[in-house]
Amino acid sequence: MPRPPRLQYPGAIYHLVTRGDGRRTLFHDDGHYARFTQGLSDEVSRSGWIVLAFCWMPNHVHALIKTPEPNLCRGMQHWLSGYANWYAKRNQRTGHLFQGRYKAFPVEDEGYYWNLSRYIHLNPCNGSKPLSDTPEAYPYSSFGGYARKSHRLDWVAYDEHHRYWSGRNGGNDPMSAYRRFVKDGLIDSVDPRIDRLRDWVYGGEDFLKRVLSMAEGDDPVLHRRRVRRANPVSVDSIFEATASQYAVSADEYVGFRSVAAGRDMAAYLCRRYTSATLRELSERFGLNHPDSASDLIRRGAKRIEQSIEAVRQQKAIEKKLKLNPETRA
Repeated sequence: MPRPPRLQYPGAIYHLVTRGDGRRTLFHDDGHYARFTQGLSDEVSRSGWIVLAFCWMPNHVHALIKTPEPNLCRGMQHWLSGYANWYAKRNQRTGHLFQGRYKAFPVEDEGYYWNLSRYIHLNPCNGSKPLSDTPEAYPYSSFGGYARKSHRLDWVAYDEHHRYWSGRNGGNDPMSAYRRFVKDGLIDSVDPRIDRLRDWVYGGEDFLKRVLSMAEGDDPVLHRRRVRRANPVSVDSIFEATASQYAVSADEYVGFRSVAAGRDMAAYLCRRYTSATLRELSERFGLNHPDSASDLIRRGAKRIEQSIEAVRQQKAIEKKLKLNPETRA
């Protein structure tokens, strides 16, 4: 049976799993765990990944990661090969460390964060020989930061993990709710694999069809990226054109508290027509978190969906930039 293709696209979410070759032990002491964890931290800085959850078991690992840019394969190569090379030198061992290629299960949306992360965080507490009685007592996972703010790592996106739940439930203390949710899993465990369609993706039938379409080459994201390369337009030019359309200064779009007219429209157009990453756009808009620009982009897209006037403004800006929106996906 052919193995599923490796899909990469902006904003993709993955449940990542990799194992030691032949159940080989990956971590022998705290130094090994620390080195592997540092490798993931480095990849967050290098690739702009958003880490939601992780757990390192002695012979396998789990992670829940979002990739704002389609760079999973390159990042995993850096991370896993870096650790494998370090492991070989430290332990004077040869041969494969990891069992084949890692598994990357695409996840439809943030609605799966809590179930998947609970499964990941409860790994040490499950099985015939549990490594820990409680998830907070296990030192090699991200749950410590979810249990206590004082144990948080600055590169794990705890608030991003809680955002979907807060939006749906009115923002009532997600930390306490999540801790209860995880501990309930000790009594009534739920295997998230029951939601995995074709043993490949976490999501509904429409999501499965979409990723299958991408796997077969009919990828609208790749089409948009090809269009961007063929018709280059800069972030600065979009800032200027949008600000001009809304009669404000482009400088007013920069800053965390900016409410300048057209700012979300500028973010949407930058994402649609330039190759700038979310990290780069966040910096350009003066935002702190590398993924913060995604909120602006979503607001811009929603405004266009709901307002005829916003559509008119969008077309006027595209005309200023000499873009032909009919050619865009």
